[in-house]
Amino acid sequence: MKKELTDQQIKEIKEAYLKDNLSVENQIIKLIVAGYDENTAEELINKVIKEYKKELVEAAQEESENKETQKITGSIIFLAAVLGPVLSIKGYEWYILAAIVAGVAGYFDLKKQPIAGLVRSIVLVVLFPLAFELYINTRSSYYVVELLIPFFICFLISYLFQLIISKIFYPEEI
Repeated sequence: MKKELTDQQIKEIKEAYLKDNLSVENQIIKLIVAGYDENTAEELINKVIKEYKKELVEAAQEESENKETQKITGSIIFLAAVLGPVLSIKGYEWYILAAIVAGVAGYFDLKKQPIAGLVRSIVLVVLFPLAFELYINTRSSYYVVELLIPFFICFLISYLFQLIISKIFYPEEI
């Protein structure tokens, strides 16, 4: 009597679990035909399904935590980029501090590609004051919503930098 499942059998059981219960019952029948005892087959399948459920729950929780982290870090990056130009801060110290803060936030924003996140955030913080000055240069007043135009342009450029860095440092993930 067999007591262990092969990797292929475990994979088939996981796929069957995602489909429906009838597929799981078919897997029990397959294991019985393959030489497993009925009780052993049922126990092994239940064990695999229980572990797989735990994996799915952990993956969902991790995804949820990542989304929460990305909301927070995205807000930090946005504020670091926008506050200097909007408040008319001209000192280079502010922009160095903003680049450091945005870089750290970008590092944690993209956990799977931290270097790309860091570069994207720093490029955004460096480019936004320039784009803001060019966009607002000849105007005496502007609407707050108009901040989104230079920010969006800078975000696209910084996103291109992120893609390039991702291709260089993380080619297997793209």
